[in-house]
Amino acid sequence: MDFRQFRYFVTTADELHYARAAERLGVSQPALSQQIKALEKQLGVQLFARTNRRIELTEAGAAFLQEARATLEMAEKSVRIAQDTARGEAGTIDIGYVGSVMYEMRFPRLLKAYCQQHPQVRLTLYEQAILAQIDAVFQRQLDIAIVREPLPQQMPEGIEFFTLSSQRLVAVLPVDHRLAKAQSIALSELAGDDFLAFLDPQGVGLGHALLELCHEAGFEPRIAQRVSEIATMISLIAAGFGVSLMADLVSHLRLPGVCYVPLSGIDAHSKLIVVHRRFERSASVRGLLKILVAAAGKSR
Repeated sequence: MDFRQFRYFVTTADELHYARAAERLGVSQPALSQQIKALEKQLGVQLFARTNRRIELTEAGAAFLQEARATLEMAEKSVRIAQDTARGEAGTIDIGYVGSVMYEMRFPRLLKAYCQQHPQVRLTLYEQAILAQIDAVFQRQLDIAIVREPLPQQMPEGIEFFTLSSQRLVAVLPVDHRLAKAQSIALSELAGDDFLAFLDPQGVGLGHALLELCHEAGFEPRIAQRVSEIATMISLIAAGFGVSLMADLVSHLRLPGVCYVPLSGIDAHSKLIVVHRRFERSASVRGLLKILVAAAGKSR
């Protein structure tokens, strides 16, 4: 039994006339008749009641017709999905990200434009910690990860990455801080303050970058609290729990109770990094990566 027999049967059931059905199918009438008989033999039922002048569906034939139509529609849909997926026009892309990437306004716009151009591709986003994202890309649980440097010194085999964008770091202070109205400050001026840091593993992410920058400025920061979300950190700073360093792209939020002051004497930046598999099989994922690479080139 094959899909050709299903098509022959459905067309004959539509026409209830072998000659017209054979003409629609582009086959000879004897060949069509033989295929119908072969189908009936395989099923063990009679599908058509035959008379000298006409054919009619039997009760079994009418029941089989409904299922045969559904089977053909599903097969045609499967073919379309396979072809669209091969062209990168269908499928699912799972993307991991750190929260701050959503404040890089180009990134949400890129995703929106991609969805508009590829409406059959479903993007699913997961906010996760950096190491969890990298491992998930390696394990094929995520297709793309957007993280902040620094990355682990040892990356899993077959994993590559590139810089999406770079942002200058600024000091985030409560509005009533003694340096809140300064045009710029040296990081060393915050040596006596409590710091809030992101909950990043040792050597990874903006949490580690903060420690390194403070060490370069000549002091060991006093970490009062570690948090995982930007909104939580900004709220705690506004409440007077400490100060921190963040990418300047969050400064446009203008949330009450905090201010963003440029750093002087150092050129401190934080890069957003796209992590992906070296040999990506999915055409839709390759297509999105190509767009991200192009956007990264424009940001340089």
